[in-house]
Amino acid sequence: MSRTIVLIMLLSWGILLNGQEKSANDYKKEAAEAYQVKDFQKGLEAFENAIRITESEGNLDTTLYYNAGICAYKTEDFSKASAYFARSVELGYKTCNALLFRANSLKKTEQYEEMESVCNEGISSCSNNKEKFNDILFGYYMKAGLDIFNNGARIQSAATGFQQSDAAKYDSEMERAKKEFSASLPYLQKAQNIDPSDANVLKALKSAYEILGMTDKAGSR
Repeated sequence: MSRTIVLIMLLSWGILLNGQEKSANDYKKEAAEAYQVKDFQKGLEAFENAIRITESEGNLDTTLYYNAGICAYKTEDFSKASAYFARSVELGYKTCNALLFRANSLKKTEQYEEMESVCNEGISSCSNNKEKFNDILFGYYMKAGLDIFNNGARIQSAATGFQQSDAAKYDSEMERAKKEFSASLPYLQKAQNIDPSDANVLKALKSAYEILGMTDKAGSR
């Protein structure tokens, strides 16, 4: 057999080998190596390939979803991270950490109602992480409440310009302001339940109660 034919056969064999599908374990190893050097996008793609192959074979590797979630979180693909952490929770793998990461992922994507639900689940089932879940909720409640409160304060401030010149306009704008103050209360009250001593929350609540005529509550602040 000529050397040319042998070379062609070897090249063909190499092409065939390279064209073979990697195994799930190959991708897991590749993902771990990528993670070590902080190439989280490559790690995510490798973990996802491992998941694809494992599921196609009818098998289940509970570690893959959590690790894929970590890589997705690191690449700021928070929607994908949330989905993988949800699957990790479903499978009972690193449940408390997965809930915490999922809560933060939902916060990043502004899915606040679901974030609250996940945090409350974490508070009830993960006592060691209770403070972390409360921190997520407190930050959300305080920001949401103060944003609405401050909008009410801006409307109220603008309304004072009509107090002498246009009584009807003044009354109308003050009603708008009061609606904002009222809408801020549920968030501020929830924030206060978590941290009763926060000065910003207490100040906003006292002002809102006073403007809304809730003098009994304003006096207790």
